[in-house]
Amino acid sequence: MSSPGDIAPLVTRPVTYVDGVVDPVDLGHAVRLVLGCEQAVLGRLDSSADDVARMLSVSSMDRDSSCLVIDGDDVVGFLWIDQDPYELVTGIDPYTLPWPGTESLRSALLARGLDVARARRVESGSAQWKARAGGYVDDTAYATVMTDAGMSPARRFYRMSIDSTSTAIPDTMPELPPGVAIVPGAADEVSRHIVHQLDRDAFSEHWGWADYPYDDWWEHMSASPSFDPDDWWLLTVDGVPAAICLLGNGRVQHDEGYVQVLGVLKEFRGRGLAQLLLRRAFVHYRDQGRVATLLGVDATNTTGAVALYEKVGMSPVLVMEAYEHPLD
Repeated sequence: MSSPGDIAPLVTRPVTYVDGVVDPVDLGHAVRLVLGCEQAVLGRLDSSADDVARMLSVSSMDRDSSCLVIDGDDVVGFLWIDQDPYELVTGIDPYTLPWPGTESLRSALLARGLDVARARRVESGSAQWKARAGGYVDDTAYATVMTDAGMSPARRFYRMSIDSTSTAIPDTMPELPPGVAIVPGAADEVSRHIVHQLDRDAFSEHWGWADYPYDDWWEHMSASPSFDPDDWWLLTVDGVPAAICLLGNGRVQHDEGYVQVLGVLKEFRGRGLAQLLLRRAFVHYRDQGRVATLLGVDATNTTGAVALYEKVGMSPVLVMEAYEHPLD
């Protein structure tokens, strides 16, 4: 076997699917590589096997370009490529082990991803098409790989958390104010369309927003093996849809709860509805025995989301950076 990171030329093969479902063996390779890289950088796991399974199942994954890297009898790398025709972005995530120590291999995979993005840009006919990658700010080795490839930091994100023992969490489930109700958000097609529209309206001014058609949005939102429609909350004020809080079980393997989406329509902001939904989520997960509740947020969000989350007792536990390449 060659030395790690010195594989030239790259020997790759596509990820195997059987009847549209990723082969368990290849899923195992991808899980080992993704989680192994996280463990190497953070000293602990951030994602789960379910998260990797979701990566490999979403329809936006470019199955023709994504691949596993072979070195003798070993699978030493995984390149995941995602094509978003609505945001006009090719997402590139290369994973190599051991990490660090395989920078040249990861650089080669990132370069391959950028070539795929350039081809997609030509195919789309849009000069706005760009490539995006990202990683934990603690992963300085990968940051160097990205900058050496001509990519630049574009946005910073926080993973924020509140421990279930925090005194900021109410002892009992907060009551709903008069006129406010919470109804299931995914119980039927009508409810899901309402949630989709509210999601579009609440986030239309955010960085990276794209106008996803309902069918694509629903496929993306429900693709996770841990998706639970009972955990989608639609908040109404006097019968009018005003806010959504979409919980997800993607972190159940870490014994944590997760707020996947929290959005309030502009005309209903300033009434404490986001705080109400968050506090109810904290109690919901604490009463289930989860050790903490987490969410992700754009660190420079113009709606003041970071300050809101800090106000209810949350604090950053991870920092991630998105990098972009204009493909010029």
